[in-house]
Amino acid sequence: MESLASSARAGARIPIAGTYNLRSAAGYPAVSGAIRPGSLFRSDALHRVDADGARELAAQGIVRIVDLRDDAELGRAPSAVPPALVETVHHPIFAGAAIPLTGAAPSLAEIYRSIATDRVVALTGAVRRIADAPEGGVLVNCTAGKDRTGMVIATTLSAVGVPREQIVADYAASETHLAGEWAEAMLASFTAQHGVAPESVRELVASSPAALIAEALDLIEELHGGAERMLLAHGFDAAALARLRDRLVD
Repeated sequence: MESLASSARAGARIPIAGTYNLRSAAGYPAVSGAIRPGSLFRSDALHRVDADGARELAAQGIVRIVDLRDDAELGRAPSAVPPALVETVHHPIFAGAAIPLTGAAPSLAEIYRSIATDRVVALTGAVRRIADAPEGGVLVNCTAGKDRTGMVIATTLSAVGVPREQIVADYAASETHLAGEWAEAMLASFTAQHGVAPESVRELVASSPAALIAEALDLIEELHGGAERMLLAHGFDAAALARLRDRLVD
């Protein structure tokens, strides 16, 4: 029988114009079933979608968008999804999340460690936004939909019993979807505006190495005893955890 490690696959990209990394976690195995279709999505920023794209998002069953970007990012690229169509909740993981314009850019490992340590309350709060959403699907997004979004989605999936191999596969797929047009445009923008050498920020902008999210999950295990215990120690209670499971797992 094929092992989970070799059979784990990320959800296919949902082809809505203006997005590059829009995916669903539907069907991922969980401790007592599988992730329910239409319940949990992830994406890059939504400032490029047109009216038809916004309606297509709503047609996926999405009722809440949890936008993890900071105020500066929102100002540069406000979401184009009308609040009357889908509720958007602004929940920044941290201010100043964009690539620094002077000095050495942080590594992805440093960013993930910061989220799991200094920003654990914000991380837990983002998962709470999923648990407490109205009935329907929740989409989590940031700029690329891979780092801040990756940590929130990985924590959420881990808390409801999705196996490590599946979480890693889901995270690692971002690099494939962001490669090419999206990544090159982002790198060109930083180079032109701020004199940043593309190769110095390429990993930060466009990479999602499987080993890094595995290390982040190991760190959550080491520091907090796992995702479920981390949530319970930072604002969740048993009822909220039950709501998260009930809304995501069939």
